[in-house]
Amino acid sequence: MSSQQTLIIGGGISGIACANALRASGADIHIIDRGRVLGGRMASRRLRETGTAFDGHVVDYGASYFTASDPEFVSQVNEWIESGVVRAWTDGFHIAEGEEIIGVKSGPMRYAAPAGLRSIVEHMASGISAEQITQPYEVAGLSHDGTSFHADDFEASAVALCLPLPQAQRFAPPEMLTSIEHVWEPVIAVTAVFEERCWPEIDGVFVNDNPVITWIADDGARRGDGAPVLVAHVNPVLAAGHLDDPDSVTGLAIAAMSRVMGITELPSWASAHRWSLAKPMAGEPDLMWLHPELRLGMAGDAWAGSPKVESAWLSGRALGAALS
Repeated sequence: MSSQQTLIIGGGISGIACANALRASGADIHIIDRGRVLGGRMASRRLRETGTAFDGHVVDYGASYFTASDPEFVSQVNEWIESGVVRAWTDGFHIAEGEEIIGVKSGPMRYAAPAGLRSIVEHMASGISAEQITQPYEVAGLSHDGTSFHADDFEASAVALCLPLPQAQRFAPPEMLTSIEHVWEPVIAVTAVFEERCWPEIDGVFVNDNPVITWIADDGARRGDGAPVLVAHVNPVLAAGHLDDPDSVTGLAIAAMSRVMGITELPSWASAHRWSLAKPMAGEPDLMWLHPELRLGMAGDAWAGSPKVESAWLSGRALGAALS
């Protein structure tokens, strides 16, 4: 591989936005991602072997949706809508206090993707060849010899760290990283498949003051196919104590979700997935971080003001432009 290439570590939306910005300038890029597929926390899965009629349904079990306010991101979202990758979902979610739904709160339009949020990242990466991506692969170490960067056997003239800061700190030398540290919330996402829809017409519920869950998404409504699938996010405090065994909170989450939604039927199938680093508690105001001397930068949803999908896209694109 060329020592003049830019190495992008992380294949989520910020990493692919960074890669595309670099490619637009004519840069030679290579992406390393620890996952089997691109997407990062914009994670989707196709249900298999559930024993129900809904095998094949795509579920978002990472990020639930995204919003758009920055004019350039709004323009990008409109392009995705025109191409059929993205759909406008809803501008109103219900609110629950404890276990009781108390009303609906209007807000910005929330966007979803018919084929799952991961399909957006795959669409963004459609111009990147398979030879320019190495996965699944986790970098063990990163160093700089005064001329080039070395990430295991990869050599590069520049490196973009497009992944959560705690992950970057595991392999990058401390002196090559920003001193800013973020607090990250863990989440366990519990997916439940029912035989039929047995709850009110509700797109999603923000659940306040509940020790078990904080959010419920109607994945059939989100997807637009009406499948009887719900996804609940476990309260970070509870999730933190069960990251080694996420399945251990499945029953608690289903029970809490059922009480909030007024469900009396048990799901036919359920699964739990842990996110040790689900999201940062806050975002830095800068679009990204750039080393003052070396061509080393960092991007992601911990930057650009707030921890959102939009922020990750803006951050990755800004870093790609800075390293071009």
